[in-house]
Parts: sequence; C-alpha cells; structure tokens
Amino acid sequence: MAEAGDGAGAGSAIADPPDVFLSDLHIEREPVRGMSLWNRIKLSYSDMRKTTRVLIDEHPSEARLLFFVLLSDVVFFLSRGVALVIAPGSPAHNILPENIGIWLVFVFLGRTLSLYAFSALVAVICRAFGGVGGWRETRTGVFWASLVAAPIGVAGALVVAAFSRLEQFFPIFGDPSVALPPQWIGIVAFVFFLSAGVAEAHRFRRTSPVFITFSVLTVFLSLAGIYIYVNNF
Repeated sequence: MAEAGDGAGAGSAIADPPDVFLSDLHIEREPVRGMSLWNRIKLSYSDMRKTTRVLIDEHPSEARLLFFVLLSDVVFFLSRGVALVIAPGSPAHNILPENIGIWLVFVFLGRTLSLYAFSALVAVICRAFGGVGGWRETRTGVFWASLVAAPIGVAGALVVAAFSRLEQFFPIFGDPSVALPPQWIGIVAFVFFLSAGVAEAHRFRRTSPVFITFSVLTVFLSLAGIYIYVNNF
C-alpha cells in the first residue's frame, strides 16, 4: 500500500507542473545593465533600439546625457582633425576651417547646443505623429546615437587619410568623387542610429519610416549646403 501511495504521489507530482511566474522569466534587456560604455556601444551596432530602451529605462541624469554629447564631440573633433592634420592635401581639407580654434569652439559649443535644439524639434514632430516620448526620451536617443556613430566617423576620416597618401601613386584617389564619399560614412551612420534611437524613444513600431524621413532631410540639407558653398566660395 505504501508503494501504491508513493506511486500515486509521484504521478500527482508529475501531473501537476510547478507554477511559473512572470518574474521567473529571463528578461533580455537585463544583461545590458552594468555593461561598460564601450560594450554598450558595440551592442548598439547590432541592436540600437535595445540599448536605447535600456538607457531610457535607467532614467539617466542630465550630467550623464551631457557626457555622451561631449564625448561624441571629442570623437567628432578627432575625425575632422584627421583630415586637417594627417591628410592636409585631401579634398576634404578644402571644406574645413583652417583655424583650429574656431573649429574647436564650433564643435564643443555649437554642436552641443544644436543637438539639444534638434532633439526638442524632433520631440515635437514625433508627438504630432503619434509618438509617446518627451524631450528627455528624445534627447536620450539622439545623444546616444551621436556617440554610437562617432567612431564610424573616425573610421571614415582614416580612409580619407589613406586615400590622400595613395594619391601620389594612384591619382584616382585624389578625385573628389573618390575622396569625399568616405567623409559621409559618419553622417550615414548617425542617420541610421538616430532613426533607431528616436523610433524607440517614441515607441514607434517600425524604424524604416523614421529612417526615410531623416535620410530625405539629410539629402536636402546637404544639397542646400553645397549650393551655398559653391555660390559663396
């Protein structure tokens, strides 16, 4: 009888699975918490929306957000410094200011303020199209995107520098149509990561409409800038 009872108890234990609670489920975002800054940046290259959401959920202080911007300013300055110092003969050098002091002030003051103003404008537009994020969430996505894209801009500048060195052996590398496109690598990367960051900040289901909008705006502003440069210089 005891054996039968044990068997019945075992059968009952098998028939009744243990309770499973939501708190027991693994949350994929958790491993991101505690990551170093560089590891977060690397993870953003494969899942920008994930790292942006984790960052927003951490409610970063304004000092932390400003740190992201200033750090991206430093990397941005270095990428342009490559064109000015390492590759002084490159076509990119002709469109950059020769006064390094003015360029430094523009990067750390003008670029930072521009990103704050740009974030506010994006927040207003996204809310008009159904976004749920505020200015804080938006600038978190924008500032994080600027930092994530910054190293790619340095890579593009190094390619320009390499082209400049190869120009004496292969004149084709001195042609603006070949030498200038690598300078756009950083801009393309920023638009891509910016789109994912803003889409996640406002909880848009798809990133592609945001990416298309920013891409069109970038092309328009670039053409306007080229037109102004050609007609004034």
